[in-house]
Amino acid sequence: MNPVLVVGGGPAGLSAAAELASLGAEALLVEKEGYLGGNPKRWHYSLLAPDLKPAEEVLGDLLGKVEGNPRVEVRLGTSVTAVDPAPPGFRVTLQGGKGPEGREVSAVILATGFDHFDSRRKFEYGYGRYPDVLDFKELEGMIHDDKVLRPSDGKPPKRIAWVLCVGSRDLQVGNPWCCRMGCVVSIKQAVEIRQKHPEMEAFVYYMDIRTYGLWEDLYWKSMQQYGVKFIRGRIGQITLAEGGKRLLATGEDTLLSRPTEVPFDMVVLASGMEPGQGTKRMAELFHLPVGPEGFITPKISDINPVDSGVPGLYLAGAATGPKAIPDSVTEGMGAALRAYQHARR
Repeated sequence: MNPVLVVGGGPAGLSAAAELASLGAEALLVEKEGYLGGNPKRWHYSLLAPDLKPAEEVLGDLLGKVEGNPRVEVRLGTSVTAVDPAPPGFRVTLQGGKGPEGREVSAVILATGFDHFDSRRKFEYGYGRYPDVLDFKELEGMIHDDKVLRPSDGKPPKRIAWVLCVGSRDLQVGNPWCCRMGCVVSIKQAVEIRQKHPEMEAFVYYMDIRTYGLWEDLYWKSMQQYGVKFIRGRIGQITLAEGGKRLLATGEDTLLSRPTEVPFDMVVLASGMEPGQGTKRMAELFHLPVGPEGFITPKISDINPVDSGVPGLYLAGAATGPKAIPDSVTEGMGAALRAYQHARR
């Protein structure tokens, strides 16, 4: 039996490759970057909500099942550049450091992940102009290293604001969908900072708090145990306060129906999820339908989110839409089982 090709080495792809190996199948794991782990590895995720378990533990378990596994061939710095049907599987062309290479595979799993919204597109927030306006993926690395410092002067911030829904639920930038994780990750970050640095004040500006499922408990704990303050409203712009040493967040408190101007030492933008470049390329290569958001559309998303509708081609993780890591891991396992069943026919 030819190996099953897994495209993408993030949580979903790692989970798929590990599950295939456990079933006794060969997996060919292709990752365009020079490392495995996807966005959690790239941005040095700290703790994962809702259990606040270190991300390295979750990734470490998946990596341990893949790296060095004799049933998993890992190809880093490699992309899929061409594909042709070769029933019951496919013939693909891989492009890596040694040039193009053709391979026969019995099935394909697309686990191509997502990209964060480029917060520079929301120019009114000053990201890219003011060093103390951060994207929350950058703050993750600071929290991971326990070095929460203002980039402008290297000093600890006293007041930090999080602005939710940056690049999601936003018709102006063409992203009307909810990214699902912006609320919970921002709340988790505020809790982490308050745990380690209770002298730092944390404020969260929101339209609606969407902490579904077990994440709701973290939302209430953030207020009751850690003193995180929530302000319902929108920030219209971020500028430099008088003197130029602090940021000024101007907007509206919609609960009190009044405008607000609040100085902060640091502002963190919760950037939403968009289809990754790999997802877009694979959708074109395999002629797969995409929704208005740009994510790949499963054949029957409500009951079988891993089935692409193309025989032998399966989907996992954020290739089909915003996902939490546990959901991506679960879908990776499901896609692996479907690919294994197809390859065994």
